[in-house]
Amino acid sequence: MIFLHDLSKNARLLMAGGVSAIPTEGVWGLSCSIAQHHAIERILRVKQRDPAKGLITLVTSFDDLAHWFACPVLEGARDEEGRPSTWIIPANSDCPKILTGGRDSMAVRRVTMPDLVRLIDYVGPLVSTSANRSGRSACQSRWQVMNQLGHAVDYVARGRTQGYRKPSTIRDMQTGTIIRD
Repeated sequence: MIFLHDLSKNARLLMAGGVSAIPTEGVWGLSCSIAQHHAIERILRVKQRDPAKGLITLVTSFDDLAHWFACPVLEGARDEEGRPSTWIIPANSDCPKILTGGRDSMAVRRVTMPDLVRLIDYVGPLVSTSANRSGRSACQSRWQVMNQLGHAVDYVARGRTQGYRKPSTIRDMQTGTIIRD
C-alpha cells in the first residue's frame, strides 16, 4: 500500500527525472519514467546491470506502448488475472534501444496492483527492474532497499509488495507460450 502523500511525492519526483524504489507485485523495483533516458541510464549504473539485458516497462494498458509494438496484443494478455506476466513483444525501430537492450523485442508488464496503477496513471509507463545489485537477490522489504540502495536512489516509497512469492511469468506475445513460469 502506498499512502496518498507518498504517491504524489513519488509521482512528482519520477516526472522530474528521478529514480525511485517502489514495491511491485512480488519484489521491490527500481523505477523511473520511460521518458527520462538519463534516469534509465542511472538505474543501470545503480544496479550495475549490463545494458544489453534490457528492462521491463510497466503499463496499465498495452495501448500505452502500442506505437512501438511490431505485433498485435493477444486478447489473453489484455484480460490476464492473478500473478502478472511479463510479455516479450516484438518492437519496431522507434522503440528506444535502452529499453530493449538492442534486441528487436521489449519486455512489458500490464499491472493491476492498485498502487502501481495509480502511480502509472500519474506518471505514465515506468521502467522497472528488481531493486538489487546485479547478481544479488531482489529486495523483499523497504528496510532491505534502504539498507542496500537507499543512498543511491532519490526516493524509497512507503508500502509493501502485493505478496506474490515468485517473479512474473514471462510469455511470448506472438504465441502466448510461457518462457518462464
